[in-house]
Amino acid sequence: MNDNIKLFDDIETFLTEGRMSAAFRVLDNAVAAYPELTRYAAEVDRLRQGYGYMTTYALQGLPDPGLGDAHSELAEGVRSLVDAMCRTIRVKDAPTLYFNTLRYEQMSASDQLTTLLDEYRKVTQRLSLAALAENPEHAVREFTDRTEQLEKRLFNRVWTAYPLTAPEVSALADAMSDRSLPQYFKALMTGAVTLGLMEMYDERRMLLLMDMYASDDADVSVRALCGLLVAMWLYRHRAMSARLRNRLAAIKDMPSWTRDVRMATMQFVRSRDTERITRKFNDEVMPEMMKLRPEIEKLKDMPVDPDAIEENPEWAEMLEKSGVGDRLRELQELQEDGADVMMATFGKLKTFSFFNDIANWFMPFHPSHSQIAVGDEPELNALIEVIGSAPMFCDNDKYSIALSLSQIPAAQRDMMLSQLRMQSEQLDAVRMAGAGGRTPGREELATNYVRNLYRFFKLFRRKGEFTDPFAVGLNIPAIPALEAEFDDADTLMVIAEFYFRRGYYADALDVFRRLSSMTAPTAAICQKMGYCEQSLGNIGAALRHYEQADMLDSTSRWTIRRLAWCHRMLGHWQQALDCYRRLAEERPDDVGLALNIGLSLVKLRRYDEALQYLFKAEFLGSGNEKATRALAWCTLLDGDYDRCVKYTATLLAAASPRPNDYINAGHLSLLTGHPGEAADHYAEAIKAMDGDIDRFMRILGEDRGTITAFGQVDPHLTAIVTDKAIESSRTAQP
Repeated sequence: MNDNIKLFDDIETFLTEGRMSAAFRVLDNAVAAYPELTRYAAEVDRLRQGYGYMTTYALQGLPDPGLGDAHSELAEGVRSLVDAMCRTIRVKDAPTLYFNTLRYEQMSASDQLTTLLDEYRKVTQRLSLAALAENPEHAVREFTDRTEQLEKRLFNRVWTAYPLTAPEVSALADAMSDRSLPQYFKALMTGAVTLGLMEMYDERRMLLLMDMYASDDADVSVRALCGLLVAMWLYRHRAMSARLRNRLAAIKDMPSWTRDVRMATMQFVRSRDTERITRKFNDEVMPEMMKLRPEIEKLKDMPVDPDAIEENPEWAEMLEKSGVGDRLRELQELQEDGADVMMATFGKLKTFSFFNDIANWFMPFHPSHSQIAVGDEPELNALIEVIGSAPMFCDNDKYSIALSLSQIPAAQRDMMLSQLRMQSEQLDAVRMAGAGGRTPGREELATNYVRNLYRFFKLFRRKGEFTDPFAVGLNIPAIPALEAEFDDADTLMVIAEFYFRRGYYADALDVFRRLSSMTAPTAAICQKMGYCEQSLGNIGAALRHYEQADMLDSTSRWTIRRLAWCHRMLGHWQQALDCYRRLAEERPDDVGLALNIGLSLVKLRRYDEALQYLFKAEFLGSGNEKATRALAWCTLLDGDYDRCVKYTATLLAAASPRPNDYINAGHLSLLTGHPGEAADHYAEAIKAMDGDIDRFMRILGEDRGTITAFGQVDPHLTAIVTDKAIESSRTAQP
């Protein structure tokens, strides 16, 4: 529910738990509390009566195969009624753009959707004949202005209408099939239907998007599919009615459906990386480019020749030395992989007044739009034409470029035109070779629309008022109604690998689980599932996956290392020791393995064995500090204080001893009967911890068993030494 009305806070819990009677009590209380909700009393009674009939029949114990569907639909009826009630309460004074627009539309109630559509048809017809008028320029300007006004009104009307009535759905369906209306207008209406559905659940909108998907117009079809997938994700926990399920089953029979769903899903998957790429560009590439500005200034008087710049070895050397070259190549590789690298560039070009109007974020790019039309300027017209056909830009970015043209010097416009033409021709050649024509393919249309949606939810001036589906990522394969569309292991593997490589471990794990249930488990998938669990902090689950991977491939050193790490984290020191010994069979002189074996043996209190491996680590590592530290600890635990003194002194003489080195030195002093030295060492430890006494006391508490077990230190003496150390550290602070 998109509301903050506390009266309804518990209703979803009641519905989930099947406590329908409690849900009806909430509805009764709402009707009693708000006079404007009185009109819903009859609907509450109707739903309650239906539930009563259902309950009476069910309690008789008679078979009823439709009971589940009936119960779910009744619960959905309650949810829809709650949505309507919340909307009615908020429409009076809610300050959001949605309710501001809704209030305006309610003031213009005479402008029904059907009448607005009729007027739009007439105006577009007159616009098409404007060239024949006595004053063509004036006529075109007049009808263009009226057309665009109506487009905004229709967008707002469709966006805020709730629920869509049967006549409104019929009128929109007629408009979608009307060949006299502009194609961009139909695509715009698809966006309005989607945005309204995201605001409030509306079954008729879902059905309308399904019908739009079946459209012959590829752009409308793809936009409807993307909107439908977003809605199915947002409302995945709501039960579908029989009517919705039947309509969905019908479009699933379309030959293109499964392919389209998988294709559109990949565009949503790739959008997950946009924020990271934008941050990389802004935080790494741009600062480095700004550092090069003095060098670039020296070349400012050179003639502007893109080919010369590209081939200039001074520029290449400058970029390579700065590290910008590597970052730019990485961004180029990401772009070739379908990543959205344009957000970083064009995200800052959304401050034009054009983008203050919500409808314009969903408007397909068309050069005839009044805010970018340039009249009798052939060069600008040519540039806008090229921008419109450039497949690397989404509609929002095309408008950003077109709106910026007036601020760009003529020489740079010429260079831009040349570069855009070259890139467009190259991409067109690839597209024609692969698809047999220049018409944008469905994948390109989906990429364009997903990027439009992403920019709206991230950059619109009032974006905080909208539910951002990209905030946590749309995991389309997790939608229950679309399980069959992702029964292809190859598709799931591509999605899972993308999530895994980018660090979206929760989503990657979910897809890997589906993969493992569909195919025979492999060591690689088990390894990756283990790594996902490990990255999410689920060490026990990670261990189980690593063990399975080890069973499938016992030769993988990577798996054995991960097993050892998990066992260490879980305190399974014998199992960790076994793993390290397996690794050491192939690399007996590995310093790290000798050290880890020694530390594991220390944990198992097998000090004599531990010392053998720690001495080995010290010898192989030529004074390895980790080995020295481990030896100091092991000899302390073993009661070999003479050796412990030697290793502890070495650590304290290092450039920067660790706090634990001072603490262990304090333990040693206590155990050897030098409490004054112990207090000094403890004080040094506190200073090394920047005065964090709580941290010091926590470590001391963990070690208390150690310092009392071997030397029978009087706990009262320990308390005095500790107190002295704390006071000394405070005195020493500036």
